[in-house]
Amino acid sequence: MFEAVPTLLETLLLGRSIERRATLARRVPRWLVDRIQDSEFQQTVRLVGERSPFYRQRFAELGIDPRLVRRPEDLGEFYTTSADLRARDTEDFVCGKPEAGFETTGTTAKNKRVYFSNEEVRDIGFEGAVGLWNLGLRPDDRVVDAFDYAFWNAGITLMHSLNAMGCFHVIASKLPPADFYERVRDYRFNVMIVDTAWLVTLTEIARERGTWPIKFILSGSENMTEQTRAWIESVWQTRVYQAYGQTESLGATGIECPAQKGYHLNEFNFKFEILNPNAEGFGELVFTTLTRKVMPFVRYRSNDITRILDEPCGCALRSMRRIDKIVGRGDEIVSCGMGMISPWIFEKWLAGVSGLADDWQVAVVQPGPRDVIEVRLELDEAGGQTPQSAEAALLRHLEEIFPYYYKNFRMGMYDVQFKFLPRGTLRPAGPRRKLRRVVDERIPVAALHS
Repeated sequence: MFEAVPTLLETLLLGRSIERRATLARRVPRWLVDRIQDSEFQQTVRLVGERSPFYRQRFAELGIDPRLVRRPEDLGEFYTTSADLRARDTEDFVCGKPEAGFETTGTTAKNKRVYFSNEEVRDIGFEGAVGLWNLGLRPDDRVVDAFDYAFWNAGITLMHSLNAMGCFHVIASKLPPADFYERVRDYRFNVMIVDTAWLVTLTEIARERGTWPIKFILSGSENMTEQTRAWIESVWQTRVYQAYGQTESLGATGIECPAQKGYHLNEFNFKFEILNPNAEGFGELVFTTLTRKVMPFVRYRSNDITRILDEPCGCALRSMRRIDKIVGRGDEIVSCGMGMISPWIFEKWLAGVSGLADDWQVAVVQPGPRDVIEVRLELDEAGGQTPQSAEAALLRHLEEIFPYYYKNFRMGMYDVQFKFLPRGTLRPAGPRRKLRRVVDERIPVAALHS
């Protein structure tokens, strides 16, 4: 019975009206959302069990009959992981004809590829428009989009959201902030949708040269500290909101509402779980796609640590549950102004410069509004390097092997500081103690532990 409910709601009640969809989100009872999710979850499990070589093989190995699965817990300890996407051919996950593809960037030596149909991209864009409507976007607004479009999904998804809204918009892409500032003022844009770290540099420029009237700013791609948000809001005299997503979710996991207290989840397209929550409810966010037919995911481990927020919200999306801000990663992958970084990046970068000792550590710190990549190194006394020569060589090598990260550096999206320490300083005391290579020191970690 409930398999037909989403289609009936779409056809008879909603059409393609963003305003009506927002009204539905305000009024739909929670029990109905849960019933629709359960029905679509079952359909997704059966679909991948029939058409995906990866899921068909893994279900057989674990003795899982997709026809008997009703809820996520029926799958036991089965999850889909980023390691699965890297280890297997992308086609092993495909269940239908791909028409659009995107890549993750920076997390591993091999980027993950995710495929969609054009209809799936349009539909996710339409859902995103509902979140923008809730923030106050209307058809008579003028929007500038400063997302990077190279293999990344965020800009394409946003373009479909703005097309659905019908407002004037320009794709500026990821211009250097100084160039962007000079080119956009005459357009009278009153909404900016931008990369988080890039926004910091633009705001520094605007603080010196002047701002213009802005209705709101929406940022994505990484976390923003509340101190940075408050500073940006004070410069632009407007509200700054954040969206949350991954390439695997087509960038459409959740979005803030005017309360700025967590992300409302896209529960018409995903079913969410919190894996192994601690006493405070923090655990890894896991999601299953509910409406995708080309490359669905079942119980995909996002690697992001968060929790479900129970306190009620009075906005139009109140029937959609909220998660807290992301407080960390399940491994040493960190999202920051440099991009998505992990140990392999620095292993490759540092290996190209002679005179460095084996021990090193990279910390993301934030003494001000901009992220700082603090590279902690020990010199090999026999290597002939001085701190000054090593620093110059490292910056040259970064530009040679990682132009994407170097471009972000030159744009001012993050700073790099090198800290040279005496030999033996970095390695923790005690037998067989592991040196953690990449650490995020911008956020408190106490919340991660029960």
